[in-house]
Amino acid sequence: MSPFFVIRLVLDFTAAGLLLAALAYWWLDNTSHELIGTGMFILLLSHNVFNRRWWTRLPKAARGRPNLLTIASNISIALAISTLLVTSVLISRAMFAFLPVSGGPTAREIHILAAYWAFILAAVHLGLHWSMIMTVTGRLLRVSAPRPIRTAALRAAAGAIAAWGIYSTFVMGIGDRLIARPSIDFWDFQESTIGFFLHHIAILGACGCAAHYAAVWLRWAGGVRRVTNAGE
Repeated sequence: MSPFFVIRLVLDFTAAGLLLAALAYWWLDNTSHELIGTGMFILLLSHNVFNRRWWTRLPKAARGRPNLLTIASNISIALAISTLLVTSVLISRAMFAFLPVSGGPTAREIHILAAYWAFILAAVHLGLHWSMIMTVTGRLLRVSAPRPIRTAALRAAAGAIAAWGIYSTFVMGIGDRLIARPSIDFWDFQESTIGFFLHHIAILGACGCAAHYAAVWLRWAGGVRRVTNAGE
């Protein structure tokens, strides 16, 4: 396995971690929030540079047998991140304050909306590539071939995380955030900081599980359909 590929994977997870940290705006001062966001954008830019061949092959893939779930996921997250970047510049009070632009309250609302959609879509993106990630992790840790007991334990853990993640979406008001519904409920970081991150990690896990098993089901359904058509 190429060490370069492992480094890319670490950078991708770092970008996801920075996105999660940036969501804790009221825990940070504004300058720290903007520095974290800038670092995240740099890592995401490098991610797309490394994966530029996927984008160049997209027109040909769309004409063939495209993986619609992956294509929709990648394009959606690209749009969300682009919106996040533009609004970041418009409302910046530190990193880009020297620019003669101002977005006002509307740009701030769009920025928050794009941030939460980027978070959910990043979880979906992670889930769609989970099999590859587990394969790489298994090789790095030299884990033996899958065993029934270990597989069952991991699936049970994934189910527990997904259940907690569904609960966490209500605790954190994610539904309101995703439709830009005004809310005065903010997390009390003086009472608990770790709770904020644990809830969001659980939400990340729930969305990732949903995307992973949706992709598994679509592959299974596609295989069944091809077998059925071949037998007709």
